[in-house]
Amino acid sequence: MKMSFFKNQSPAQDALANEPVRSLLLKMAGPSIVAMVMQALYNTVDSMYVSRISSGSMAAVTLAYPVQMIMGALSTGIGVGINSSISRSLGEKDQKKAAAAAANGLSLGLVTVAVMILFGIFGAEPFVRMYTTDPEVLAGGIIYVRTICFLSVGSVFSQLCFSVLQGSGSMVIPMLSQISGGIIVIFLDPVLIFSMNLGILGAAIASSCAQIVSMLIGLYGIFKKNHDNLPVTFRGFRPDIEIIKDIMTVGIPSALTQATTSIVAGIINKEIAVYGTDAVTLYGSFTKLNSFATLPVFGVTRGMNPILGFCTGEKNKDRFLETRNFAMVLANGWTFLAFLVFQLAPATLLAMMNIKGDLVPEGITTYRMLSLSLMIMGNSIVMTQLFAPVKKSYISMISALLRQVVLLVPLTLLLGNIYGIHGIWIGIMCADFLNYLFVIVMNIWLRRKVLNTWAA
Repeated sequence: MKMSFFKNQSPAQDALANEPVRSLLLKMAGPSIVAMVMQALYNTVDSMYVSRISSGSMAAVTLAYPVQMIMGALSTGIGVGINSSISRSLGEKDQKKAAAAAANGLSLGLVTVAVMILFGIFGAEPFVRMYTTDPEVLAGGIIYVRTICFLSVGSVFSQLCFSVLQGSGSMVIPMLSQISGGIIVIFLDPVLIFSMNLGILGAAIASSCAQIVSMLIGLYGIFKKNHDNLPVTFRGFRPDIEIIKDIMTVGIPSALTQATTSIVAGIINKEIAVYGTDAVTLYGSFTKLNSFATLPVFGVTRGMNPILGFCTGEKNKDRFLETRNFAMVLANGWTFLAFLVFQLAPATLLAMMNIKGDLVPEGITTYRMLSLSLMIMGNSIVMTQLFAPVKKSYISMISALLRQVVLLVPLTLLLGNIYGIHGIWIGIMCADFLNYLFVIVMNIWLRRKVLNTWAA
């Protein structure tokens, strides 16, 4: 194994270079997994409370979900670029460049917030009207979309802070910021939705306030607690075009990947809406619960990526592959466990989402069909995330375009026309499995054309 020794190396940087991979990845990913579980928790709790307002309110939040995904796409794209730039710079032993990458990346967050506010003003109503004419769903969707856009600063900067801290090897503060946000939304939701009788507006405010608290903790971590590890400062800050270009080179494909996912989610919602509010409600409830299966896997990859970025800076192939392999074990184990829960206890999950009566049998079928993709989802996510640390993010973008545009939309339209709503569920599953085959092929290419050029 290669060893890294350089002056003024912080304990976090020394760990990235030399600590055994299994213990390092568990240490790096553990807080991130907890943070992602909390993210899934307050997403789901939010929906659980909204579902108790009415089925129409739940449908409104489901229709608003693509907007949240676009917001996440913009901030996550920048965040992936920040994380990659910081970890590669540290691997190259350039702490000054790493700190400059953090400062430049955070400044890009202001642009994202401005974009979301403008969308809230001008785009919220036309967006929701594309999917529904139901007065209750329409009114609730517009309120929800506008509120989360106007208060988007928390969502955007909590993600960017997460990426800055992760890129430098700091994982505990991001975990604490997410846990704090989760606790806050759990307490605020019932107060604002029911006690103050704000309904769906209260749900949007509660979620946004939780993210703002997460942001504040993240900023405190960057500029105070983690300053010795990564001395980020805006004093004398000047935009660095080369660093911004580096961040965007990695980040834009990731952002486009998630933005495409958001657009296609809107198309799928429109296809499902043909079958009525109940169908939208069932799909929305599944996606919220499914976040408990997928978000912790992204927690694993968030812990993995700083290690891989550092390995890329050092061109350490063996450590890169060892990290990837152990990440796949962790991710696949988690998603398979989630698959078993969806298959064996769908009625319990439906009851948690306040889905009762005649809708339960169809809900059981829906949950069991859609959860089949979880058998391969852990490996698929990890393998897709390997490209950003080596500055090949465009492959992740191609994978997303293949799944979303080439496979998902045509398959759901075709099979939906043949088999109805179940055909849409089958189309979603087929798109996941076929895209997985593509990801496997591209990982073989990555090893042969990139990793094998590094010294072992």
